[in-house]
Amino acid sequence: MDKFVSIHLDRSSTEPLYVQIYEEIVRLIKKGILLPGEKLPPIRKLAADLKVNTVTIVNAYKLLEKEGYAVSRVGSGTFIQSPLKESADFSVKKDSELEIDKIRFDFATASVPPEYFPVEIFKSSIIRVLDRDGGYAFAYNESPGFLPLRQSLEDFLYEEYKIKASKENIHVVSGAQQGIDIISKALLDYGDTVFVESPTYPGAVDAFKSRGAKIAEITLRDDGIDMEEFLSKMRAKPPKLFYTMPNFQNPTGISYSEQKKKELIALSKKFGFYILEDDHMNDLYYSEKPLPLKAYDDENRVFYIKSFSKILMPGLRLGFLLVPPDFSEKIAEVKYFSDIASSGLNQRVLDLMIREKSFYDHLAKIRRIYFEKWEIMSDSLKKHLPSPVTFSVPNGGLFYWLCLPQGYYSMNLYAGVMKKGIFIMPGDYFYPDQKPSPCFRLSIAQVPKEKISEGIEHLSHAIREFLKEFSFIPIKKSNYSPLL
Repeated sequence: MDKFVSIHLDRSSTEPLYVQIYEEIVRLIKKGILLPGEKLPPIRKLAADLKVNTVTIVNAYKLLEKEGYAVSRVGSGTFIQSPLKESADFSVKKDSELEIDKIRFDFATASVPPEYFPVEIFKSSIIRVLDRDGGYAFAYNESPGFLPLRQSLEDFLYEEYKIKASKENIHVVSGAQQGIDIISKALLDYGDTVFVESPTYPGAVDAFKSRGAKIAEITLRDDGIDMEEFLSKMRAKPPKLFYTMPNFQNPTGISYSEQKKKELIALSKKFGFYILEDDHMNDLYYSEKPLPLKAYDDENRVFYIKSFSKILMPGLRLGFLLVPPDFSEKIAEVKYFSDIASSGLNQRVLDLMIREKSFYDHLAKIRRIYFEKWEIMSDSLKKHLPSPVTFSVPNGGLFYWLCLPQGYYSMNLYAGVMKKGIFIMPGDYFYPDQKPSPCFRLSIAQVPKEKISEGIEHLSHAIREFLKEFSFIPIKKSNYSPLL
């Protein structure tokens, strides 16, 4: 731990602790104190030394992995790497040619490109908030959030999605990941069972595991989860919580049918479990606007999380929870002990943007941008993708889920196409046990619309080569290294 004694955490800062830890470790890497190949401390040890929750370290390590500063190896731990300089086949290997500037087509990244940020709107709103509120803009808010913003969000939910909400049950959080963590702490006990979609968002799985929960996977079909499998596992052991992304799911892009949404609500009443709905991009619809699962919840069985990271600016770290009234006090308590309160200035700015409708204008603009990309992406895949590879066109969101034929694995494809300057996200990442998957995710977030067709044409050519040259080779768990 000698190299980590210099890590300083400002517990009074509005910046989440896991982000501070990430930034401190990056600082150690850039100074050459931590070198590529060096193993990071075990999660529990670093958590104890820094006096933070283990999920804080998990989230910091995940962020390091996401940004390319670390790689996780099954059974071994997490290791330092240079950003995008390592790829995974059956063993991690270094390749000095895999520099960031060699990536020509980024189909992996899900974050909003900075050129889409509403900078001018935000700048104008900040000035007006500061002129209006002065120093009060920097004061602590109550833990559930800035009251006028919660009132604005109450109106937003009804106007956009017919969700009847009370500001008393709305809690502003610093992003969806914190929201999932807060609900996990408020609701889950050691040994509880959580059902998740398969595949699913790994950050949620990590939060549930940090509470000692047992994870049960439910297979996704074209219109939502496999209900027969869900009922079978339900009868064997009902869960405490079911985590779902019912519209434009990450990573598959699948949306639930209205019937399955209603069935889920009915089953939650019958078997007594709660539902955690992660609305990460419901606003990015390209045909009919779908209703969130929460809109069907007439008996307060759904915890609803909405993040603004995919539609506004991820660095704002703003989202909110709408929780059943019986849990509101507990959620406020957990939130307070997590970080006291989310950024007051950012909340005031968002409130002004919603009230003056510039937020809605931005939503319409970014939806048009992504709609154009979605059309090009869908047409390009239909035109260029080799027939053994399957995919379906989502009705919204950012993600396409492609599957290679049986006997081929996306991690192997990832290593090959990376060398050709194409960045994809292997499916292994989205399963709780990170099992080898033939599927992979493509994102339309970062790649410019002018380059989508060319990128898919290059990717399709690389897939044809891959299908000719490679087939399944049994993977030993001891040396298999999934991308995280």
